[in-house]
Amino acid sequence: MASVSQLGYVGIGTSDNKAWQDLATNILGMQVVPGDDKSTAYLRMDEYHHRLELRANGSDDLEFVGWEVPDPATLQRVAQQLEDAGVKVTPGTRDEADDRRVIDLFKCVDPNGISTEIFCGRPVNPQPFHPARPMSGFKTGDMGLGHILAYAHRLDDTVHFYRDLLGFRVSDFTEVWTPGGKIRLAFLHCNARHHSIAILEDPSAPKRINHVMLECNSLDDVGSGRDLCLQRGVPIAIDLGRHMNDHIVSFYMANPSKFALEYGWGGRTIDDTTWQVEHYTTVDSLWGHPQLRDLVTGKAPGEK
Repeated sequence: MASVSQLGYVGIGTSDNKAWQDLATNILGMQVVPGDDKSTAYLRMDEYHHRLELRANGSDDLEFVGWEVPDPATLQRVAQQLEDAGVKVTPGTRDEADDRRVIDLFKCVDPNGISTEIFCGRPVNPQPFHPARPMSGFKTGDMGLGHILAYAHRLDDTVHFYRDLLGFRVSDFTEVWTPGGKIRLAFLHCNARHHSIAILEDPSAPKRINHVMLECNSLDDVGSGRDLCLQRGVPIAIDLGRHMNDHIVSFYMANPSKFALEYGWGGRTIDDTTWQVEHYTTVDSLWGHPQLRDLVTGKAPGEK
């Protein structure tokens, strides 16, 4: 089966591009690249022209996700896999490819209405990346931007789309009973990163996205980022901890579009020749992440 190879880029609709740019540079350490018009800005974190695209359209939600394939032949095979399964595939225009700085792309929609772009020809910037604040940079390369956690109307349909049509492999599943009902998640990978997309079943979710994760090269970068959040009054939604499944040490900060950004280090990697799918019955972390635990157990933060 032809497969996507990494999370290439993410598009976010915003109500306040300037606030996003301030957060990206002062806290995250990303570079701002001017957009092609006044309503667009790009955020850079490695050799790519950009990894995040900000669109000032007021949606404050996920606008599109770009998944990379290595070459035009794979692009065509993935498109055929989708069409054979009855998914409508639309070729990208030359202007759309130029906007993304890629060679070619096509578009489709996942089972939850997320605009999904598959592209080839990575958008490389010849100028070296320099973090906008003192830090060591981000862990990207062949593992891509990081990961997203998206909401799903029906988990099984969404897993089918990503696993059976785009070539992802399942890393693990989580099923947790809480006072509010059953929580179901799936974590899928397309390279050595533990997961490039996680899926949370919640038909009533007000947004398409729960969070975007960026992985730093150093634990000190995570700690200094947390300090900067405290100094600058950026709300910490979930404080420092280490997840049980992907082992990443991270915290979650709020962003101007009112979903979360996970900022972490030390994520687990997967060797597909030996990996066995895991099943969890808790979202508790190995340590920390106290607000996440409170949320799942139905308690208010700090409640005994």
